[in-house]
Amino acid sequence: MRSPRVGAAAALALLALLAGCGGDDSGSDSSASRADSSSDTSSDSSADVSSDSSASADSSDDGGSSAGDATGEEFAQQPAANIADAAKEDMLGLDAVRYSGALSSGGSDVGLDMRASSSGDCQGTVTLGQGSAEVASQDGTSWFRPDEAFWRQQVPDTADQIIAAVGDKWVLDTDNQFTQFCDLDEFFSGIFTDDSADEQYDVKGTDQLDDQDVVAVDNTSADGGTATAYILLDDPHYVLKVEKTAGDDQGAVEFSEFDEDFDVDAPTPDEVADLSQLG
Repeated sequence: MRSPRVGAAAALALLALLAGCGGDDSGSDSSASRADSSSDTSSDSSADVSSDSSASADSSDDGGSSAGDATGEEFAQQPAANIADAAKEDMLGLDAVRYSGALSSGGSDVGLDMRASSSGDCQGTVTLGQGSAEVASQDGTSWFRPDEAFWRQQVPDTADQIIAAVGDKWVLDTDNQFTQFCDLDEFFSGIFTDDSADEQYDVKGTDQLDDQDVVAVDNTSADGGTATAYILLDDPHYVLKVEKTAGDDQGAVEFSEFDEDFDVDAPTPDEVADLSQLG
């Protein structure tokens, strides 16, 4: 019996939310217009971003150093696309990170709390609807351990058979259902990339998030959806949070524990079940 194809759906929901966070590779051709002061896309959980008129493109075309070399208010005054480029570069340079959040996509609710590394090791939890699964990967081998609600939601016709055979054991992820959460390089290269010329970047202003100084950058896509990234003013310019409160995919994801080592609590062989053996 093959494992249920659930990992891809969760990953696509996350990518749909975060796709607007990437910088424009043509940075010098992009303008940074100020967001209309009458627009308010922030949610109750978002930082209350202050207005900063000096962040407009009109006042930032000084031909100086790149956004990645700037810090503090100088960084916040760069063109919005350049700020996004700098954040993308620093996020792609990470060897490890923790990301967590909640998303809604296509009528499905997805929750994430993962630690992942560029080597492909990871540990965390993925929640889909009412069910959840622990996920672990180490040295190229991946496992997941769903709860009963997960099985009944994802494979209702065979849930009783699987639950009886697996119990509370881990399942060998032979179909790589959850590995897309674990390879940080592949995961981030899909998120922090922007190939669309139909998107607009705007600097909303500066504020504090988790006691750290950030600049908020909106990315409005062609379909009208807006994602807001909260980027550290100081170098390295990591993204602390991305949220989207309009459009088909909504939610928020936070990033933390940048380049911090973590241990994977990998299951022992006697704690693992292989669904392929169920027939």
